[in-house]
Amino acid sequence: MTDTNDKLRSLFLAAIMVFSVFAMTTGFAGSAAAANLDAGTFYSGQEVQFSVNNPDATYQVRTVDKSGDDDRVGALRRTLSPNDDGDLVFDLDERLTEGDFVIQNSNTGDVVDLSDGSESPVGNNGLTASETFEVIQQDLTADFDDDSVGTEGDSADVDFEIESDVRNNYAVNVSAEGLDRDELADIFKNNENIDVPDDATVITESGDGDLVDVNSEDEFFADTEKIQIVGDAEGDYTLNFSDIDEGNYTIETNVTDTDASDSDNIEVVDTGDDEASFEQGVVSEERGDVANITIQLDNTDEATVQVGDKDDDNYFAIAEVTDDNDDGVAHVKFNSYRAGDGDASDVLVPGDDETTIDEVEQHNYGSFGGDGVGQDILEATDYDMKVVNGHVGVADNSSETPYQEVENEDDVGTLSLGERSTENIQVWRAPSGTYGDDISDLDADETAPVYDLIESGNITQTGEVAIDDVNDDVIIQVEASGLEGAFTDGSGDLSISASEYGDASGPENAGESDEHVFQTGFEDSDPGANTDTDITDISDAVASDDYTVIYDEANDTHFVAIDGADLADTDGLGLEDEDEYAANFTVFDQTSDLVDDDDDSEVVNESVQFLDADATLNNDDDITVQAAAGQEFRGTTNVAPSTEVTVRLRSQSSSSPFLLQPSGAVGPNGTFTATADLSERSPGTNFTAQSRVDGSDVGDDIDGTIVEGETATVSISDQESDGSEVTVDSTQLSAGGFIVIHDSSLLEGEVEGSVIGSSEYLEAGSHEDITITLDEPMDENFTAIAMPHLDTNGNEEYDFPDADGPYTGADGAVTDDANVTVIAEDTPEDTPTDTPEDTPTDTPEDTPTDTPEDTPIDTETETTEETGPGFTAAIALIALVAAALLAVRRDN
Repeated sequence: MTDTNDKLRSLFLAAIMVFSVFAMTTGFAGSAAAANLDAGTFYSGQEVQFSVNNPDATYQVRTVDKSGDDDRVGALRRTLSPNDDGDLVFDLDERLTEGDFVIQNSNTGDVVDLSDGSESPVGNNGLTASETFEVIQQDLTADFDDDSVGTEGDSADVDFEIESDVRNNYAVNVSAEGLDRDELADIFKNNENIDVPDDATVITESGDGDLVDVNSEDEFFADTEKIQIVGDAEGDYTLNFSDIDEGNYTIETNVTDTDASDSDNIEVVDTGDDEASFEQGVVSEERGDVANITIQLDNTDEATVQVGDKDDDNYFAIAEVTDDNDDGVAHVKFNSYRAGDGDASDVLVPGDDETTIDEVEQHNYGSFGGDGVGQDILEATDYDMKVVNGHVGVADNSSETPYQEVENEDDVGTLSLGERSTENIQVWRAPSGTYGDDISDLDADETAPVYDLIESGNITQTGEVAIDDVNDDVIIQVEASGLEGAFTDGSGDLSISASEYGDASGPENAGESDEHVFQTGFEDSDPGANTDTDITDISDAVASDDYTVIYDEANDTHFVAIDGADLADTDGLGLEDEDEYAANFTVFDQTSDLVDDDDDSEVVNESVQFLDADATLNNDDDITVQAAAGQEFRGTTNVAPSTEVTVRLRSQSSSSPFLLQPSGAVGPNGTFTATADLSERSPGTNFTAQSRVDGSDVGDDIDGTIVEGETATVSISDQESDGSEVTVDSTQLSAGGFIVIHDSSLLEGEVEGSVIGSSEYLEAGSHEDITITLDEPMDENFTAIAMPHLDTNGNEEYDFPDADGPYTGADGAVTDDANVTVIAEDTPEDTPTDTPEDTPTDTPEDTPTDTPEDTPIDTETETTEETGPGFTAAIALIALVAAALLAVRRDN
């Protein structure tokens, strides 16, 4: 039963039994939805009525038994007798709240056919669809989107939703303890900003509309503190709690004709007056740049902001701002480069996608402005900022009335414009292809990838650039403030395309139609006799689709990244080997207000020489390598660091042909190393080595020969030690060298840091029981990994990693390993008769039998000697051995 005791009644006229829903004063809204509902479906809590043909009979409401193949009459739920009018009237409550039901004559056992009113026994095929009706529970949700709401301005608005999954077109009553009907009327109907679904009507007093299912409108409005929503109450509402007392309220929502209801809590808080303020009292920028102004909004989503003052600055800009996402913050950008000239909508613009500029104007006074964008830029000084909540009504720019300014402001601030400067220019280079792969598609403000390339060494500062067969990409970095406004489009975004940059850059041409504010280009350092030096503008040096401009707002820096291949191939510079230029950036004094009238143009430049790409292998000497893994081919080149250099090795022998192409990256000092596995190549084979970059030969080819490699074996056994030394059982060194002991940190990738001791120099030949003193005594059990090393520099001193790489075999460096148990020596007492007991039975608990046995790796493996300076490959080989050892230990 509902709180208003509203009823849904069914009317069965004459011999026809038909359910219908009605109200005493008007038809209930649900009846209009019959086309949308099954005529045999009703809702828990409704009241139904129908007329019968046998007013003297008794009737029963029974369930429909669906346990068999056919529907049959089921359990008794209620017994009914017709009233004086011959009607059966009953509520769908308690035992009739959900399920399928049938009406049966108690006297005859016949069931009522709801389509024509006839009564008949149940047929052989069971009950028919017209003999049953369905009752279901109506669900209802009536929820607020927020937990709290304010009492002033926009903060007083809150979204509210009424929804039922199983029913449309229903009416509801709304009430709340602590709120009378007038206050509910204000919240749902009378206040500003309220939004109600189109099909819903809010009735708060007599005359608003027909109430549903009440006996008397006067009684409803006199005795209850409720409002009613008729038509179709379902939908989204915007309610307004302006001037409602602070506190917690529970809004009760009840369907008028069923037992469906829901409630939700809302806290009303005093949010104070509408107010706008600046997040930062002082906003600092250089003149010509774009200032970011953040406005905080309380209890409103609208404000008006003004920058400048008519009397103090002879200029002001004013804009009406809206916070679109109601987060209490609006962001505005002020373009000091465009201020005073051009369109005001390019000066004060939204700072993000959630802010709208609704109206904007700017006004110049005195002699300021009007000469063209960039010709008269705001001076370096402090400018007043004012903000007030709401939109003040910015006057039309053409109006003869005084221009609207912000008055009675909520907050004031300062825009502090400092002097701008042109600081420096730097030339960087990158491997050929970097521009196309990593830079060409970057947005104008996407600087992070550029700095990442610098950090990784793919972009390096330079005084020379390789051209011809290989062309380094070129990046010009300019550090100059006051240009951000010129690089910002009308929407406030940094969006300077290469073509726009090329149009802006050019010779000064003061007083001519094609004046330019700045120029970026290349100045010929040696133009020849009897001619002035000339600057080739960036737009003439390379096509606009072959370079990209990226602006770093935070550091007042922009990059001009150029495809090196196109720079070298165009006629703009006509580059040749050993040409010298200066990368030049100039801000002109005659055509721009970026430079003070009393100063000369600001110029920065950086020299760069263009050289044909070249590379040298092995200092141009013939190469000798061994028939072994890890053979290094070293060289130097003038192409950009991080460029991948391939060394093509082609056999000169028809009986032992091969083609190998190891590669390595160019280091910061211009060196590179390519490592090849020649363990399966025949000693005595001659070959040719050629450096290549991007498929092009660079430098001359060099002859080489493969010679027999040196070999070594090593063996070490599990042992006990006092921790100061270890003993290697045996070794065989074909070229002499050293035995080096590593600890288990080698297994974790520590190559140099894992060395804990090395032997004296050992002559070529076989050696047994080699005692090696450790660099630092060990105080606990450890794993000793023995590794033979060559004496590659012939000084009989162990110099790894600068020299003396390990002997290697087909699987890498030769090693063997063993477990070493450290036995602490007992200290004798001062009494001569107290001899310390040191018997075999007094073995510490950590004995060799308690340590897992490790499988020796590459024991008795032949190896070859490393030759040439540097041992990057040797370190890599040792690391590979460490990985193999670790894998074996895990398997065991």
